[in-house]
Amino acid sequence: MKDVKPTMTLEEARALPALCGVGDAAALTGYAPHYISDCLARGQIKGVKFGRRWRVDTAALLRQFGLAE
Repeated sequence: MKDVKPTMTLEEARALPALCGVGDAAALTGYAPHYISDCLARGQIKGVKFGRRWRVDTAALLRQFGLAE
């Protein structure tokens, strides 16, 4: 597996809304958006689907990746 490199700083992540988009979650974690969507569909990442779009629980994502205080 290749190295995963986030493109979003922790300060930017903490400024995200309670429900962020897949693109923001991908930037925060360093994973590809399609991988984040797959994890959401499998229930590995906490989120909710509005129509065809996923929204990620930002606080849960930060905790899951050990970035929450």
